[in-house]
Amino acid sequence: MAEPPPLTAPAPAPETPPRLAGFEQLDARIKELTSSQGELLDRIQKLKLEVQNWRSNLETQVKTSQNELLELKKGLNSEVELLKSEMKEIRSAIQEEKGTLQTQFADIEKSNEDTNQAPQPREPAQEFDTDAHMEKQTAMEA
Repeated sequence: MAEPPPLTAPAPAPETPPRLAGFEQLDARIKELTSSQGELLDRIQKLKLEVQNWRSNLETQVKTSQNELLELKKGLNSEVELLKSEMKEIRSAIQEEKGTLQTQFADIEKSNEDTNQAPQPREPAQEFDTDAHMEKQTAMEA
């Protein structure tokens, strides 16, 4: 008998070797990461610019506020000096008035003391009136 011909396996379709497929996956992943890295760097640069602008604006506001405070401080200092000067004038005027009042008070006291120590003269007109009044009363009663 004749032997059947040996069976041969059909020829496999050409496949990419497993090693090359892994490299393609790595290559795709590297491209993805590189793209992500570029996007992150762009975002970081934008954020950095925003922070610099923010800081610049903040410094400007701080300087403006400091200048305003300096002007206010100068204004307040001049007002305080003016008030001090006015208070000094008022104190001086009060001291002068106090001295004048004390002098007047002392003069009044001295005048009162002099009046109280001197004998009080009687007014003759009163005596006369009193005597005349008594004479009239006596005449009327008689």
